[in-house]
Amino acid sequence: MRWYQRIVLVGAVLSAAACGTSEPTAGSPAGGTTAASVDAEPLSDADREAAPAVAQRFADAANAGDSAGVAATFAEDARFDSVGRIYPSRADIMDRFLDPEVIRAGGRYEVTGTRWNGSRYVVDYEFTTRGGGSETFYYEFLVRDGLIQDVIGRYS
Repeated sequence: MRWYQRIVLVGAVLSAAACGTSEPTAGSPAGGTTAASVDAEPLSDADREAAPAVAQRFADAANAGDSAGVAATFAEDARFDSVGRIYPSRADIMDRFLDPEVIRAGGRYEVTGTRWNGSRYVVDYEFTTRGGGSETFYYEFLVRDGLIQDVIGRYS
């Protein structure tokens, strides 16, 4: 592929991302679950009630450096969209994102606010690492059957 073809391809991918289309990304299965498809099913009362506790268990386990505890909060087929980086399974979420970028970095989540956005429980965080880095962002958790099914993470 020539350099200008790569530029056109990158532009098309970025344009699709900006428009909110759900094209598969590297590492995601073609025709995989999208945030829109998991949100389509109404949230049960039990899941609405469980969501705050599940989100807290996630943060507590991450803050304790407990990789197994973090993984246990996710469904096996969970999906995590971290600012456009899509992780299509619990294994990918842990291996490619949370273990290297949170657990091993000594990351700490400090909750600065919570709210509901439709069927998603939104938690605002101030995130710091052992090395002194910090970021402000939020996660929109979709909890089903007492486990995190989908997360959308964006910078605040």
